[in-house]
Amino acid sequence: AETVGDVVGYKVRLESRTSGRTRVTFCTTGVALRRIAAEPDLANISHVIVDEAHERSEDGDFILMVLRRLLSRRDDLKLVIMSATLDTQLFCSYFADAPALCVPGRTFPVRALYLEDALQLTKHCVRPNAEWA
Repeated sequence: AETVGDVVGYKVRLESRTSGRTRVTFCTTGVALRRIAAEPDLANISHVIVDEAHERSEDGDFILMVLRRLLSRRDDLKLVIMSATLDTQLFCSYFADAPALCVPGRTFPVRALYLEDALQLTKHCVRPNAEWA
């Protein structure tokens, strides 16, 4: 079994689990932007994967813009943009007619349940004097 932070690690705002042996680092967009600000060419990075690209945000759009500019200087850098609901044509054209790979899948129905629903479905009665009531 592998330890988190050995070959695969993560970095979030106030926490980091990486080491000198780490080859894959999962991080937030904010952490990635700070890394790019400190190291604009990402010299020791070979691949960048952006997941959930359809969740458009200022940070998300900004990092894609920065990565697009970086790709023009780094032929060896590979960028993978992933999303289940992405406007593929929009992103492919933004990245100089980059190829797209479509992996078929299916969606599953999601039903939101709240505490009241769970109580009703399980026929559970909350005692008025219980600690959690």
